[in-house]
Amino acid sequence: MGFPAFRRPEGMSNPMAIDLGTLSDDEMDGILEFAFLRYFDDSGLFGSFEDGVARVEHLRGIGVGEIACLIDYGIAPAQVVEGFPLLAKLREAVNPLEDDGDFSMAAQIRRHKVTHLQCTPSMARILVSDPVVAAEMGRLKCIMVGGEALPPSLLAEMRRLSDAKILNMYGPTETTIWSTVADLSHGAEVTLGRPIANTQIYVLDTEGSPVPPDGQGELWIGGHGVTRGYWQREDLTNAAFRPDPFVTPDRAAPWGARMYKTGDLVRWREDGLLDYIGRADLQIKLRGFRIELGEIEAALADLTGVRDAVAIVREDVAGDRRLVAYVTGAGLDEARMREALIERLPGHMVPGRIVVLDKMPLTPNRKIDRKQLPVPGGVVRAVPVVAPPPVAPPVAVAPAPVAPAPVAANAGNAELAQGVLEIWRETLGVPSIAPRDNFFALGGHSLLAIQLHRTLRDRLGLARLGVTDVFRFPVFEAFQKHVAGLAPAGAATAAPVATPAAPRPAVVAPAVQAPVQVAAPVAQPAVMQAPAAAPISESASDIVAQRRAMRAQLRQNR
Repeated sequence: MGFPAFRRPEGMSNPMAIDLGTLSDDEMDGILEFAFLRYFDDSGLFGSFEDGVARVEHLRGIGVGEIACLIDYGIAPAQVVEGFPLLAKLREAVNPLEDDGDFSMAAQIRRHKVTHLQCTPSMARILVSDPVVAAEMGRLKCIMVGGEALPPSLLAEMRRLSDAKILNMYGPTETTIWSTVADLSHGAEVTLGRPIANTQIYVLDTEGSPVPPDGQGELWIGGHGVTRGYWQREDLTNAAFRPDPFVTPDRAAPWGARMYKTGDLVRWREDGLLDYIGRADLQIKLRGFRIELGEIEAALADLTGVRDAVAIVREDVAGDRRLVAYVTGAGLDEARMREALIERLPGHMVPGRIVVLDKMPLTPNRKIDRKQLPVPGGVVRAVPVVAPPPVAPPVAVAPAPVAPAPVAANAGNAELAQGVLEIWRETLGVPSIAPRDNFFALGGHSLLAIQLHRTLRDRLGLARLGVTDVFRFPVFEAFQKHVAGLAPAGAATAAPVATPAAPRPAVVAPAVQAPVQVAAPVAQPAVMQAPAAAPISESASDIVAQRRAMRAQLRQNR
């Protein structure tokens, strides 16, 4: 292309000061065409199908091993791909795959030759607890976990299953997600590690002075990743963000040196690693989400009839944490209070149990004694149980390692639905389940999800049910439809066992774990997305509702 030169006005020394309005049509067309072609050649990710194939082959030729496209719409992958027909065609052309209908986590790792996996410890616990997925984790080269505390037992389990590098990632959203990293591939201790590049870490006392090595203090983070503050919340911004008095000018960010108050108590060891101690305030972290207990208590106190309200995190069984609220007052109903909180708070802040007490336990100083709050009993619900019609089509999932023979033949879909209902009630320890009830909102969590999956598989002979199905379909109605699609017509199912609701190590957990991001060592554009929660509607036209459902649960665990 001949790029037409244009005349620089007489006396003009700065090209940026040229008035574009003085350019001729030919000059303007030439500039625009040149700009387009330059962007297309250097940075563009668009063009024809043939251009895309050529670009991928060129990248493959210079040693690029992976091309990924992460599209997170919260709806079914097939539906997403329908909106990008050329991308789907390109992916198939440059890296044809045999589609066997198995889109389980294990199959995805195997099919795409996944090398890197990022997830929360809660999701990692689910993955290592599934024997099929655990067997495939040996293929991984790097496992990155973050978003919540990493239990040493989980670290040991991951190291047993895989020789991959294991990185513990730490950092709040206010400092652009990651601020420290610890390589735990060989060490036995779980630490927060050291700061990443362009990041400063300070352990300060209540006066804002650095504490000596091995001393306990609050963690402050400075550096290029520190954000400006909270949108239109100057009060919160001023409380959490301060000028950084410690950084030298050569290490400060170009836009100014600031630091963020995390609220986390840490210890800086002699070897330069950080140990996490706990929280310095009433903000807690549960299933990867920070929760202000005071905000929950304030929302409860606003409800009609509530006199006192307290929110705590219980850990009645080691490693089994749940969010529980206690209230006193007149005319209070747990189901109605939970519904009211759902309208006011993000899903991950709604307690799994709201216990009504005659009075709060008090300390000798007449303060509420949180340590004396009782262990919650069973959930009492007034909503009748309605089994949804079995209309879902079959869904292909990873086969379970054990497929026991059914114990009762010719059981219909109604009996299957009743069996699923009984097992949900038994696992969660609740007297009733309503169609719109969410497994995690009723106190379910990752360990109970594993228990539910195994019981359903063994007792009802659901060999094709995967443990991740509990996270994909946490709402009972949607789960019932999914299970109905897994059972062939006339399939045998076990007769439901009328087992009374048993005490359980219950805790509330988010309904969907944080997104799992993967990278494959083949040059292929790939459409990947996080596990989506059960859609509100099966209709393809209800995309907005599905998106809202996904976002609501991502705020929980979704």
